Amino acid sequence: MAPAFRPRSCSFLAALLSLVGVAEAGHGFLGRMNRDLVSQQLQTELMALLGHGASRERLARLEDVLRPMYVSLPKKKDGGIDQGMARYALNRYFSAHRGWHITGISYDGKRWNESSPTMLLKSEMPAFIVEVLEEHVAHKRLGLGELAVLAATVEDLVRREAFEVLTMVYEAYNLSTHEPLENEVQEDLVIRTFMLFYTMPWSQKLRHNRTALHEQLESAHEDNPDWNVTMLWVEDLKGAIKYQRHAAHNPFSKKSAYFGTYPSMSHLVEQFIDGYGMFQDNQCRELKNVLMDLEGWERNDGRVLLSNFYSPYLQGIHHWFLERPEYLRNLGSLDETDPNRPSVIVPNYLYGRNFCMATDSGIQSFCCVDQCNALMEALERSIAHPVASPGLIAELVEALPSDTVAAPRNLSSSLRWKLDTIAEQHGGHVPLHGRLFAQWMHHAFPNECEQPRAVGVTEAPMTHDEWRARRNSSTQVPKKVMQQLEDLASNASKAEDPTCQNETCMAWTQEEELVSDIDLRVLGRPRAEWPQIQEHRLRRTLRSLAMCGVAAALIAIMFDALRPLGSRFSRQVAKRSPYDIDDHSS
Repeated sequence: MAPAFRPRSCSFLAALLSLVGVAEAGHGFLGRMNRDLVSQQLQTELMALLGHGASRERLARLEDVLRPMYVSLPKKKDGGIDQGMARYALNRYFSAHRGWHITGISYDGKRWNESSPTMLLKSEMPAFIVEVLEEHVAHKRLGLGELAVLAATVEDLVRREAFEVLTMVYEAYNLSTHEPLENEVQEDLVIRTFMLFYTMPWSQKLRHNRTALHEQLESAHEDNPDWNVTMLWVEDLKGAIKYQRHAAHNPFSKKSAYFGTYPSMSHLVEQFIDGYGMFQDNQCRELKNVLMDLEGWERNDGRVLLSNFYSPYLQGIHHWFLERPEYLRNLGSLDETDPNRPSVIVPNYLYGRNFCMATDSGIQSFCCVDQCNALMEALERSIAHPVASPGLIAELVEALPSDTVAAPRNLSSSLRWKLDTIAEQHGGHVPLHGRLFAQWMHHAFPNECEQPRAVGVTEAPMTHDEWRARRNSSTQVPKKVMQQLEDLASNASKAEDPTCQNETCMAWTQEEELVSDIDLRVLGRPRAEWPQIQEHRLRRTLRSLAMCGVAAALIAIMFDALRPLGSRFSRQVAKRSPYDIDDHSS
């Protein structure tokens, strides 16, 4: 049963996927003939998206979000970015603003400009779209507008999968997508079933058995502990959409009073897909607080002893942190600098694939939002260049707060030294998009920014299901291993003083790996100060002047208030004789 409503670019993607289905995997992404057909279709889509109306407005919003990052990215000679940098930028956008992990775009253990030959053709689709897009831009230039088109196209690809699930729900209840639902009871049933099918894909096999399906809906909260909270959020989402519609239409009209039509239900699904990752991130932030509470306040290196990590389970407090050391190592979240006291790296653990909720498509999953992206965007907005001097970066970071780092602050001599060592490798400048600066950001914001992987580590982080399938073992650590690790840490603490647990003692390596090659001879040339930096420094100067002005005004007010008292005291002293003073002193 074909849906009555579907976004314009989803129709394009449907055609694109049908072409991919008959592609020859042995000839790169697509066979030559099919590639030409897809190119023609993409060109048509680009012309529509770059035109006017709702598509143009959507692209304008995406460009506004992407602009601070894009301006700071290294450019090719034609002024655009290369495919690897586009993939890097899209990954950051989806991670920071959607909470999405996109297969084929997100980090997979390879360099950003590499593609894996073993990846499924469907998983390589986003990378292929980049290549085809480049072919339709003069001199293969990928600018901000083209990057926004890429983001919109991938978003439509993800939404398309959700629309297919919605259609599956309609078919499960023999409902027509061309006719409105009878009442709000049907509306609620469709929404709850969509949520069941989408968040628990295995339940889709029940669509042909209504009795079993209704039973599963009644027990959904048992299989998904967050089911009730999620459904409350969906109700809030429905309320927000209804409010917007009432503001745009006659409030006395009964039209669109509820989500009774397929187009209105599709709009709700679209809003759900766009916002669910950010909603899920609330739980990630709660977990972050729980992790940090496992260590004392004096530890500020973004790490938790592995023995403390397992302690709540051994004490029967909760069952959250059960990953075995081998799996933590795969995630890049195990610090074994001190083999007797291995630690879990907080941001690497939170942003890992272990907390991702996969969808049925295999293209996209919901993960914790990378909080470091917001910090990077703030720096990129101020610097607006691929490289910067150590002094400028230090000045900006000192004024940059995070959830766990207060500002303003004075950077430690250790952090300043590390910035200088990066600059020494790059002719006096610090590239913003490379491994060393990512490592420095982890040291500056240890609870928000990940510790980057060592150069040469190519194994992609895995989900729980991927680990079980590939390793034929559970990701959960046996209880006896937990106890052994706890005993090892306890014995090590008795044998020697605890190791340093702050930023100055965090491991630092000099391995560099840039996202894209840069020409430091060009980027490092002296030039006029950037308007953003001038504005930043001007604000600081004006703030200081304002504080001085307020202080001077307070002093003047106090002086005026005390002047009458001073005059009265002087007159009293003049009336008193020297003998009064002598008598009083005696």
